[in-house]
Amino acid sequence: MMSFDNSSSLILEGFIVPQEARVPLFILTLTAYIIIVIANSTLLFVIVFHRSLHEPMYLMLCNMVVCDLIGSTALMPRLMSDFLTDTRIISFEACVIQAFCIHLYAISAHLILTSMALDRYIAICDPLRYNIIMNTKTLVKMCAFSWGCAFVLVVILLTLTVRLTRCRSLIVHAYCFNGSLFVLSCSDTTVNNIYGLFITYFITTSSFLVIAWTYVKILIACLFKSQSNCKRKAIHTCATHLTVYFVFETTVLFSIIALRFPNITPNATKAIGTLMITIPPFLNPMIYGIHTKQIRNNFIKFFQTKIFPTKQMQ
Repeated sequence: MMSFDNSSSLILEGFIVPQEARVPLFILTLTAYIIIVIANSTLLFVIVFHRSLHEPMYLMLCNMVVCDLIGSTALMPRLMSDFLTDTRIISFEACVIQAFCIHLYAISAHLILTSMALDRYIAICDPLRYNIIMNTKTLVKMCAFSWGCAFVLVVILLTLTVRLTRCRSLIVHAYCFNGSLFVLSCSDTTVNNIYGLFITYFITTSSFLVIAWTYVKILIACLFKSQSNCKRKAIHTCATHLTVYFVFETTVLFSIIALRFPNITPNATKAIGTLMITIPPFLNPMIYGIHTKQIRNNFIKFFQTKIFPTKQMQ
């Protein structure tokens, strides 16, 4: 259980921008956030309200949508408010909550993408037993593991941080995360560093290895099957997932580099650090909407029946 013994306010430095750039940046961030919320919510509604999409892959995608909304909502509203204020004060509790949501987003996204890769592996390599293996019970277990494991890891991560005595109050970043919090301490943070690095590299590496293994197996299975439609199905169903995974891992890599090796300008470091939380939630609904035929067709049907019902009746 986390305790907030020292609840003094912190200063969140944020982006250092001239006065005339604040409103344009606010409008840009607000526009991006509105697009993220509308696109992800629409994707979620399309999957939930169309029974033809009630398959493991799409239900896991719903979890990914929720994950993206948690990450973007933890960052962007606060970022918008900071653009319009000179004194950027944030309570220690609010800072920890923001850090919790951002770390939960990052770890859950890795685990959900890994679960989606396993689903594709079973669907292509063992199609006759797919419905038996990927039943409701298995799906619930996989989703519960993704969220539960992320929750436990993040709680431990931040519990190790909130116990430290702080002697500084300036966070030189655009948002709160574990690393920005424990550097405020005068205490020994060796355990925090080791645990933070451990879960970062363990989750990233294990996720990559599992996904690489599943796609090698899928490739081998397709090479030994003569049906060309099997190969087309493999490419079609896996390309979207790989694209989303590649985008996410690329932004994660740039964010880690920017935060660990801040050799560029402060604003550039902060901007790169936000890529992981803004780019995937922005692009994912578009990638799935464009590349997945079932979602695309149901999306069009959803708008025709729900948004423009009168035109449908004519």
